[in-house]
Amino acid sequence: MRTIVRIWLLLSVLLVASGWILSAFHELNRPGYFIIFVLAAIPGIWHAGKTKWNPGTTARGVIHKLKKRFKRPAPFLFLILLMMSLVAGAIYEPFNGDSQAYRIPRVLHWLDAQQWHWISTLDPRMNVIGTGFEWLSAPLILFTRDDRLLFLINVASYAMLPGLIYSVFTRLGVMPRAAWWWMWILPSGWCFALQAGSVVNDSFAAVYALAAVDLALVAKDKGSIGDLWLSMLAAVLLTGAKQCDIPLVLPWIIAAWPALGLLRRHTIGATFVIAISLLISALPITILNLRHTGNWLGATANQNFLGSNSPFWGVVGNAFCVPLQNLMPPFFPMADRWNALMDRFVSTSFGHRFSSFEHFGQLCLLSHSVGEGDAGIGLGICVLIVISIFAAWKIKTKNWHHTDTIQIHLLRAAPWLSLVLFMAKDLAYENARQLSPYYALFFPLFLARPGHALLVRRRWWQWFALLLMLCTAGLLVISRSRPLFPAQTVMHQLQADHPHSRLITRLEFSFDAVPIAKKMDPEIMKALPPGEKVIGYATVSGSDEPELWYPFGQRSVRRMMPGDTADSLRSEDIHYVVVDNFALGASRQTIAQWMEQYHGEMAAQASCLVQPDLPPNYLYLVRLQP
Repeated sequence: MRTIVRIWLLLSVLLVASGWILSAFHELNRPGYFIIFVLAAIPGIWHAGKTKWNPGTTARGVIHKLKKRFKRPAPFLFLILLMMSLVAGAIYEPFNGDSQAYRIPRVLHWLDAQQWHWISTLDPRMNVIGTGFEWLSAPLILFTRDDRLLFLINVASYAMLPGLIYSVFTRLGVMPRAAWWWMWILPSGWCFALQAGSVVNDSFAAVYALAAVDLALVAKDKGSIGDLWLSMLAAVLLTGAKQCDIPLVLPWIIAAWPALGLLRRHTIGATFVIAISLLISALPITILNLRHTGNWLGATANQNFLGSNSPFWGVVGNAFCVPLQNLMPPFFPMADRWNALMDRFVSTSFGHRFSSFEHFGQLCLLSHSVGEGDAGIGLGICVLIVISIFAAWKIKTKNWHHTDTIQIHLLRAAPWLSLVLFMAKDLAYENARQLSPYYALFFPLFLARPGHALLVRRRWWQWFALLLMLCTAGLLVISRSRPLFPAQTVMHQLQADHPHSRLITRLEFSFDAVPIAKKMDPEIMKALPPGEKVIGYATVSGSDEPELWYPFGQRSVRRMMPGDTADSLRSEDIHYVVVDNFALGASRQTIAQWMEQYHGEMAAQASCLVQPDLPPNYLYLVRLQP
């Protein structure tokens, strides 16, 4: 498994570095990537030729080993979760609000310009956030002309979690038997399993966090400079994925510190690796943010991350919000009342201290159930670890003495200090899912007692653990984004049989909302001439842009800015503009006033209901008059 992780890390380094390098040469295109891949293949082929392969490692041997491994219930259930995620990702088009609004569009803008560039937009998130997932997805979009395969990034990362968790846990003093059970249980956490078949970009970085610590400890034990370099690359890849992952560099520093002396013996190689590390880290986007916004995080877009509260109140507020999100049940029908209660609390004199939080203490803004966009590690695992801590504490173990080094003790505590740094600054609504790369590193502090090795042999504990994994499989089956049953057919029939049921009406809407939101209204696409090469898009943070780019590579989209005029749009050969109600609300105009200002006429219009209790979103296709 560690070999596969090493290959994944090298591939990630190659794709992230090539994104920035090709952008510098204005060659972010197919020929540019082809040259990069050929150059990268040469040392790969040379290394493969020098490697002595184990003659026993045959395809039949690998299959036999896998059959033996997955015969037991826990690994078999993980395999089921992995297969379910793969099937769900394959049969459904990718959809996530953030991905549709700015992550996929920003890649399309870069590929269209053949380089990274600061995009002219009212949504600063398209420019200031980390680029790690985007550089992994750019070649997939470029060569397939589609976004259907982006879920493979998360599936591949998900498949590597068990082996990495076991290796890190045993190195941090967790007994092998306990580590074996938790290596299968933790990947069934809701944030991991629900994101595995999606394009959400939180949990994929967990591989980098675990690999950074694991390979650093391997480098210390074996004196391996190659593993030290790879651990450094994993740590900086983590920072490039999301700025909120930067605190997780602390565990890597503690893990790698004893092995850093190896760098002095390999100065030339270390210089090259450090240079690559700077390129693939958060440094490039930090410099660009400073240049364009004056703030290293891009102050406007990341105001919830920066916050106006003091760090103290950030920690206090998140000490309430993070457990709340992780302890949320799979279904929470009282979400509306709870959210209203939180709104009233924030308006009080004491609650005003948390007004900088994005929807402080609220749950299920768009639904009444856990989804990939807001899930933490999950209620079940939280309950299991609490029960396990108390049960293991009561188990008497003979002749057990603390033999762990100071480094191991620090490594168990470091992720919790990283969490405090995270909570001091990250005031976002969905920070439970943003903590996905952190979760696995939290557990060795609790599991290091030898009582856990005896506890996991108890029949009741094993049944509880397997039940949790089965519940996660159930959540994947009824996932709102990618249900593994004919959801719309079943819901429409239930609605016909029970037309006055409020519960069934809401369930029907929940399963219909994603496909409706994903697809641009056919009337708008029909009215849009296929020969139009540039389309205008007037929005603030809308999620309809990816559909306007289809077919990828043959059309581009230009986001409108307040200073644009009808003449400036025509000078760019823009004859059609898609306008949404977000843009109209920001400019305080009606669509009639907007068309009068830009001398346009209505070509088509559509509406989409994204929440039963809220007004629908409106889209207008406006033809600019010559």
